[in-house]
Amino acid sequence: MLKKRQYPVLFLILGSILLNVLYAPPFKIYFDDKEIFQYAGMAICKGAVPYLDFFDHKPPLIYFFNAVDFWTSPWVFWIFDTLLVVFATLLFYWLCRKNKMSWPWFLPVLFNLMLRDSLVCFGNGMTREYTAVFMLIFFCVIQGNARYKYYIIGFLTGLSFWLQQDALLTMAPLGIYALVRQDPDNSFGPGQKILSGMAGFLTVTLPILIYFRNHHALMAMWKDAFLFNIHPPGPQAGFLERIKSVKHYLHQGEYEMAFYISLVLGICALFLKTNRKGLVLMGLLTVILSFSDQLLTGRLTDQQGGFIYYLLPLAASVPILVYLVFTETQGTFMQERSAQMVFGTLLCLNLSLGFLRYVSSFKIQKNPWAVEALTQKLDSSKLSDYDLYVFDDSNLIYFYNHYKILSPSRWIYTYLWNWSNTWDSDHRELNSIKDDLLRHKTRWVLDCSVARNDMKDPDAFRLWQDFLRENYSVAFRDPLGRILWQKK
Repeated sequence: MLKKRQYPVLFLILGSILLNVLYAPPFKIYFDDKEIFQYAGMAICKGAVPYLDFFDHKPPLIYFFNAVDFWTSPWVFWIFDTLLVVFATLLFYWLCRKNKMSWPWFLPVLFNLMLRDSLVCFGNGMTREYTAVFMLIFFCVIQGNARYKYYIIGFLTGLSFWLQQDALLTMAPLGIYALVRQDPDNSFGPGQKILSGMAGFLTVTLPILIYFRNHHALMAMWKDAFLFNIHPPGPQAGFLERIKSVKHYLHQGEYEMAFYISLVLGICALFLKTNRKGLVLMGLLTVILSFSDQLLTGRLTDQQGGFIYYLLPLAASVPILVYLVFTETQGTFMQERSAQMVFGTLLCLNLSLGFLRYVSSFKIQKNPWAVEALTQKLDSSKLSDYDLYVFDDSNLIYFYNHYKILSPSRWIYTYLWNWSNTWDSDHRELNSIKDDLLRHKTRWVLDCSVARNDMKDPDAFRLWQDFLRENYSVAFRDPLGRILWQKK
């Protein structure tokens, strides 16, 4: 028989699992990043090396996660993901209860609702989903008194860094606070904390570096996963335009109310009687730096709504800030049971309504890329590795995963020719694709460049079309104008 105090735990476990069930393998959400990660996992299992044998600009840890998925089953990946979220939820709940919050369950609920908001979340296996979960665990460890506290902090930092580099900026304020504050439960000085944290960070980092060193790919990883993201090709939006885009997508993703309430509460807490104003300030900075990737790259523009998942770090930073406001403002109205209930309801209201909307219209998503005719045409070809190449639509990396085949070229991510007319201005990379197709005697090329009509360099488009006409013949054109070319 459950005791009354255990009811919230059961509620949180079942609620978190329910939210994750909506993204279980039978209900897969199709998205190009997930197709790339899945392809990377398959390619690693077949002996390919990231950045040498295929291009993407993410750090490599997500590829190794997907390699496990390929070795086992999508259900194993989903169970791991679900258990990780449940663990973070319960850890946060125990922290809230330990500090005697009036309603210790509502902030863990807010975390789950934001993490699984159907307008922002693209399902399991996204890098920013993992970094949001790791950041919440990171905060709970900082607030706790675990025996190997700073080692765990370093370990979580390493996981986040090798999943999404900008996560370090978001975690930095809380990490710095943990290093400089005097910990009453631990006699470590700043130097010992740094050494212990570095040990945890290197636990994740060294195996990755050793892998790439042994495969002579360290420089390729540095160029593609790090330098590329510092100076991505294409025009960059101005700072004010980036701020406007953030506001637009906060509204579109139903994060607006939770964000603004937490921001106002955080600012107000700085002017109230607060135990640790420095920690509340670090919480505010964490929320602001949750937009670090957008502020640095400007990807959240009105024309690029697919990048709305860049808001996912707020799923951790907003509950963290509200927790700090409610626990650090001693002797103020923020401590009142009724005030916390009102704010908690307002924080969760819009997201809860969004969840009900999503569930009421929930249905198994069919492949949104209208691939049935193309699949029917390719099914009869008995495809093997290198037999098919997809150009100018990274969503259709789906075909490599569907047939479990490798691309003949490392350029699986081909949107770069759509970002800038100066990308590959000497056509070296485009020529490398042509050479790879000839070397591997690739039988089929699925070309979307005519249908999409978005290659910025007209000379590159002309060279590519001339190559296709010279070496391939049109076998099929689907209703969307995508052309399947067959080798002559």
